[in-house]
Amino acid sequence: MRLVDTVEVETERVEDYLQVIRTLGMAVMGDAGASFVSCATTSSAIGEHVYIEVTWSFDDHVQWDEIRKNLVLDPRYHEYGATVASLRLGGTRRFFTPTTFSPAR
Repeated sequence: MRLVDTVEVETERVEDYLQVIRTLGMAVMGDAGASFVSCATTSSAIGEHVYIEVTWSFDDHVQWDEIRKNLVLDPRYHEYGATVASLRLGGTRRFFTPTTFSPAR
C-alpha cells in the first residue's frame, strides 16, 4: 500500500519543505514503521507554485493504524506536522493499492 502526499508550496519555500522531509519527516515516519519510497517535484521554471509528491509504503490498513498510533505518541510528529503545515499552501493525501499487474517494488 502507498501513502501519497501531494503538497503545493511557493517556489521560494521548496527547499525548506524538502529539508523538513529529508530530516524530520524521514526520521519520524521511518521510526513509526513507514518506508520511504520517493519524493518528486514539479518544475519551478514555469512560473507557478511547485507541487511536491512524497510517497511512503506499508503493508496494509492494519499496519497504517499501527503507524498512526506510533506517530501520535511521538512528539517529533507534532513538530513535523506543524512545520510542514506552515510551509504549504494546500495539498492532498491519498492511499493507493497497487494493481495485480504492477511491478513489485
